[in-house]
Amino acid sequence: MTRAILWLTGVAVAGFVGVASSAIVHQAKRPATSYMLGVGPLGTAQGNLAFASYAARVQSNPRAQVTARERELAAAAYRSEPLSSSALGLLILSRDGNDPARRSLLDIGGKLTRRSSLITAASIDAAARSGDEGAFFRWLSRAILTNESMRATYIRAMAQATARPGAVATLAPVLGPKPSWSDRYWGYVAAMPESLENAVKLRLLLAGAPWRQTEVTATDRNLALALTKRRQFDTVQQLASGLQRVSSRRTAQHNLLTNGNFDQPSQMPPIDWELASEGNLGASINVRAKKLIISPIAGAHGYAARQLVRLEPGRYDLSWTLASNSRIGPDELVAHLSCAERQEKGGMPPVELAVGSHSKVVEVPQTPCRWYQLSIDADLPDMGSGFDAELRTIRLTPASANRLSG
Repeated sequence: MTRAILWLTGVAVAGFVGVASSAIVHQAKRPATSYMLGVGPLGTAQGNLAFASYAARVQSNPRAQVTARERELAAAAYRSEPLSSSALGLLILSRDGNDPARRSLLDIGGKLTRRSSLITAASIDAAARSGDEGAFFRWLSRAILTNESMRATYIRAMAQATARPGAVATLAPVLGPKPSWSDRYWGYVAAMPESLENAVKLRLLLAGAPWRQTEVTATDRNLALALTKRRQFDTVQQLASGLQRVSSRRTAQHNLLTNGNFDQPSQMPPIDWELASEGNLGASINVRAKKLIISPIAGAHGYAARQLVRLEPGRYDLSWTLASNSRIGPDELVAHLSCAERQEKGGMPPVELAVGSHSKVVEVPQTPCRWYQLSIDADLPDMGSGFDAELRTIRLTPASANRLSG
């Protein structure tokens, strides 16, 4: 637990240094002139002068500490102007992180303003030091809303902190109302491998009561693809199932493939269909007509559509119904099943997808591999002619004697 708190503290302090460095222009304008001439409220001028002095030094040395003179000016300013957030912020920074007086000043600062970069950053740091994850994430979300210049830094810090063991429960109330910055958060968290597992748990929690965020979005698909790249296939399936986007395995004659009748758009690739959109090879699902349209031209090579499927060793029936507006040459359109858990090639030999309704028995070998990729591949010669094929159905179902012996 101590190690986790120190890690959070590091995140918070890094954010604080950036805030302190960037705030100079925004929170102090000619404070020295105002102080010397006595123009405007003297307490405010003293606080701004102390802040400008400190912030100027932080620009050249991010580890600079509040000096005795700056603290003296800030104290005088706060006595004169108790609403001066600059003065209060410097008084907070001038005290050690474990000083009880610092905690009291932070409580005052939290009630005084939500827009002081110094007070917000110090509050994040204090929450990290104490291990108060709820306060940590609440202050981060407040900083995201009130500090535009540091918004990206704070969102990134929140995405990193998602890896924490208790982050899911504390982040749910923050992201449940779907704040304006939530898409950026999900974008960052998809790029952080250590946060992916908790990100899925958080996403599924948000899909339930009271938030009901059930619609599958582009950020959900990005999260699924990020998990796939790291071969976390069980977690991908957990995400898709939790969002109710995996077709029932008891429909379509026990079809093990998702959306094998093409009666809905592809919602969650690669558990659902991942479709090609290359210059010489494209595929699309026509939901109204319930078909997958595959359109390769000369020189096309690669997958038109593919998806992940979990399979035990055994025998399976691969069946399909295909139509085409022109002749499809030998091996120009095939189905291929390969292990997704390893990079090396393998799996069943390609099955040529002939026009009409057909079925072929395929075998999944007795290996430790459980996650496979079923791909529909096109391979046309450079001097060949293209075609438009319509795949009406494709099924992968257990054969009657499914288990391999041994």
